[in-house]
Amino acid sequence: MGEDVQHLEAGSARIYRLGGALVSAHLLVDDDSMILVDTGLVRVADDLWRLLREIGRSPREMTAILLTHGHLDHTGGASRIQRETDVTVWVHPADREHVAGRVQYRGWARGCGLLESVGRFALRFSPPEVTDELGDGQRLPWWGGLRVVHLPGHTPGHCGFFCERTGWLLSGDVFASYRWSVHLPPHVLNREQDGVRASLRQVAAMDLSGVIPSHYDVLEPELHVRRLRELTKRSG
Repeated sequence: MGEDVQHLEAGSARIYRLGGALVSAHLLVDDDSMILVDTGLVRVADDLWRLLREIGRSPREMTAILLTHGHLDHTGGASRIQRETDVTVWVHPADREHVAGRVQYRGWARGCGLLESVGRFALRFSPPEVTDELGDGQRLPWWGGLRVVHLPGHTPGHCGFFCERTGWLLSGDVFASYRWSVHLPPHVLNREQDGVRASLRQVAAMDLSGVIPSHYDVLEPELHVRRLRELTKRSG
């Protein structure tokens, strides 16, 4: 496997990081399923095909795409991957309009709307077909069990996915975690700032062995859960 693909193993199950430090998607693989959590921007599709060749799996074995939320940097590759695999795409119903690019942003968040409009034009973005909806507390049977955790604020339908197998939470954009900066998403990217802080506190109160954000430096879940709790203390 290419040395640039970060991955972790949990028995026969593996999680691979796709994309990069700017924004990451994650492929969860075991003997029975292959789940892609978010699709990053357009290059993630090429990274995914390359990775599948290296691990000896077929794109047609893809089980589902789970979207933490509908922002363009998390959905940019979804349409192409869905088209080439016929995979189902899941998102919380409150973020359907985000995925489709039809949200009317207000206040500071208009800056996010402008960025997304430019990005969709530059990338010739077409939205995927959302085939299934996520609900808070819902248990998905894949990768040893994935429980949906609704974490609104960044967007109304923002969700994380708790992995029963490992005790890790794929936390989406609840926070960003870098050695040089651990922070909440900037105001301009959030639909509801109080909700962002409430979701941070909600995650910090969970019994987790690790956290995997969407924006981070190294794939070390135990490191990120420590950073999360330190951020929560600072944020009050």
